[in-house]
Amino acid sequence: MTALASLQGVTYTYPGAPGPALEDAALDLEPGAFALVAGPSASGKSTLLRVFNGLVPQFHGGTISGSARVAGLDPFATPARRMALAVGMVFQEPEAQAVAETVQDEIVFGMEQQAVPPAEMRRRLERVLAELGIGHLRGRRLATLSGGERQRVAIAAVLALEPQLLVLDEPTSQLDGDGADAVLAAVEALHRRGDLAIILAEHRLERLLHRVDAVVAVEEGRVACAPPSAAAALLRSVPPAVELARRLGADPLPLTVDGVRAALAGRLPAASPRVHPSPGEELLRAEGLTVAYGPVEALRGVSLSLREGELVALVGPNGSGKTTLFRALTGLVEPARGGVRFGRAPAPRSPRERTRHAGLVPQDPVLALYQEQVAAEIAETLRHRGLPRGRAEIEAAARAWGIADLLARDPRDLSVGQQQRVAIAAMLAHGPRTWLMDEPTRGMDGPAKAWLAARLRDHAAAGGAAIVATHDIEAAALFATRVIGLRAGEVVFDLPAREAFAADGPLPTQVARLVPGAVTLDEVVLPCAA
Repeated sequence: MTALASLQGVTYTYPGAPGPALEDAALDLEPGAFALVAGPSASGKSTLLRVFNGLVPQFHGGTISGSARVAGLDPFATPARRMALAVGMVFQEPEAQAVAETVQDEIVFGMEQQAVPPAEMRRRLERVLAELGIGHLRGRRLATLSGGERQRVAIAAVLALEPQLLVLDEPTSQLDGDGADAVLAAVEALHRRGDLAIILAEHRLERLLHRVDAVVAVEEGRVACAPPSAAAALLRSVPPAVELARRLGADPLPLTVDGVRAALAGRLPAASPRVHPSPGEELLRAEGLTVAYGPVEALRGVSLSLREGELVALVGPNGSGKTTLFRALTGLVEPARGGVRFGRAPAPRSPRERTRHAGLVPQDPVLALYQEQVAAEIAETLRHRGLPRGRAEIEAAARAWGIADLLARDPRDLSVGQQQRVAIAAMLAHGPRTWLMDEPTRGMDGPAKAWLAARLRDHAAAGGAAIVATHDIEAAALFATRVIGLRAGEVVFDLPAREAFAADGPLPTQVARLVPGAVTLDEVVLPCAA
C-alpha cells in the first residue's frame, strides 16, 4: 500500500537554535492510520506534526533537509492554502486558531476561503456537525462553549475541508475528564470511517494507548514507530497501571487497568501508604466568595482555608470556577460578596500586594511571558517586588525550577512544557509562601510532573502551601494532601487526598483501582524478586 504521508531523513533546526529539533526523522503513515506521538517535553513532537502541513519550515523558517510527501504533495514547498486541503491541523489551543464568532461561521470560514460552492458547503457543514456531535451548538457563540466543545468545533472546521490527514496537537491537555472523553470518542468515530488518517500528540497516554494502531516515539528529535504494546515497553513515561505491569514483568504489556488486573491476577503487590504531616498555621482563608460575570455567578459562596504544609488539588469540570477563584483570591476580580484573609489580617486590596503573599501562575504561560529572554522574565518579577535581580539571584531562581539551561532563550521559542516551567519560575521568583498554580502540568511529560510534585512537597515541608488547579488526576495524586472539588461555582467536596483518590472515592487513580490502600506507584511495595 502506498503511504499517505512519508518522511525520509528529515532534519530540521529552528532559527537560532543550538541544535536540530528533528534529526534524520523517517516515518510512513498509511491511509486510515491512527497513530499516537509520544515522548518527553521538547523532544520534537509538535515540530514533527508541523512538518506534515508545511508550517515547518514555511512558517517557522530555519533549515531543513531530507524529503517529505503528504497526499502526493511536498509540504516544504506547497503553499499553505493547498496543504490545508490535504492536512487538517488542530493546535493545543483551539481558540488561537478561531476566526469567527459562532460555531457555524467558524466551520464555514475555511470553505469560503477555498471557494467551495454553496450547496457543497451546506452538505459538508451538516456532515461535520453530525460527525462531531455538535449540531445543537450550531448557533452558539464560541466564547460560550466549554473546552471540549471548542475542541470539537476546531476539529469540525478543519474536517470541513475534507483532508486526508488529521493532525491533533495535545487535543485533551486543557480538558476535564468528560470533555476529553467526548473529544476522543469523536476522534475514534472519525477513524472508524476508514478514509481518514489521524496522528495526534499527547502526554496523558492513559486514554489513548489502547485506542491507537501505532505509537510514534520521539526523543531528542529522533523518531521511531512501533505497535502500542511494544512501544509501551520502551517509552520513558507510561500510565501508572502500565508502569506497574512493566515493573512486575508482564509480557505482553497490557494497556488498560482491566488488562493489568487480568494479567497480574493473583500477584498484585501490597501497599505502604504515605503519611502526610499535620498542617500548621493558617496562611489563607476565603469566606463566602461570590463572583458574577454579568448575570452568571461563576462562584457561589465559596469558603476554604489553606494551612502551612497543605497541598490542595483544586479539581472540577471546565467552567466550574477554578480560575475565577484564583482571580478572586489575588484581587484580580472583585467579589460581589465574601472576603479573603492572609493569616490573621484581611488581604490587601491591590493584586500587587496580594500576589506578594500568594503568587499566581496563570493557566496560559504566554500571559506571563513577554520579555525576549527567560532571564529577563525572572529579573522583571524580582524588580517588580523590589528584590535584588543580579545574575546570582536570577540563576538561583532558574536552578530552583530546572530552567538554568534556558536563561538565554526567547520564551516564545520554547515548547509548551518549557514555557510552563519558565512561567512558574518567573511568577514565583519572589518566594511567596502560598502558591496558586492554574494547570501547571499542561504540556509536561511524566518525569516533569514527578519533578514538580517533589518541588511542591519540598515547599510544603518548608512551611509553605499551594493550591493547584488541575484536570490531571494522576499528577495530582503525586503531591496533594487534600482535594477540593468545584462544580458550577460551588464546593461539592473537600476531602483528604487519600479519600478522594481511593478506589471508592470521587477521583480514583489507576493504582488505587489495582492495589488496595495505595493511590500512587511509590506507595506500592514490589516483591524483592521484581
